[in-house]
Amino acid sequence: AALIGVALVMLLMLLVYRLPGLAADIALALYCLIFVWIIAAFGTVLTLPGIAGMILSVGMAVDANVIIFARIKEEVRNGKTIRVATTQGYKRALGTIIDSQVTTLIASVALYEFGSGDVRGFALTLMIGIVISIFTATVITNVFLRILAESKRFGTKKFFGIKETSPAGAAETKEA
Repeated sequence: AALIGVALVMLLMLLVYRLPGLAADIALALYCLIFVWIIAAFGTVLTLPGIAGMILSVGMAVDANVIIFARIKEEVRNGKTIRVATTQGYKRALGTIIDSQVTTLIASVALYEFGSGDVRGFALTLMIGIVISIFTATVITNVFLRILAESKRFGTKKFFGIKETSPAGAAETKEA
């Protein structure tokens, strides 16, 4: 069920966000790979609560990318180029992403400290997932989007899921 859920999320990201969605999917695949490596390195067995913690942290990783993409689209609507919008969008999204991830990390530390058994397993996988998602959303996706934004071929509004112009002359997001 977890694999099917992740696959559906990746498909949705690709359909809704186009090329940035592909960058997010690559970062999400890397996220899953790093997560499995860390779990294996700890010698941890994934229980159902642990899987739930992983799924929640996948959702938070996707949410971070959605926030970034929304900020990039806002910057484009404000008249900036894709390259500038990508840089500014990341800067504007970073505070929100860090805030949401750190507050969830604090809650998971409290769950780990005061919980027992299955609650601790959930909290541990959630903590691991949050740290990885901060890395993949703020570093990996950023690198991919900056490379794409710099590209003459892919650094266009069309590939970023944004209409070139609207009747009023302002860029709008394309409905998926």
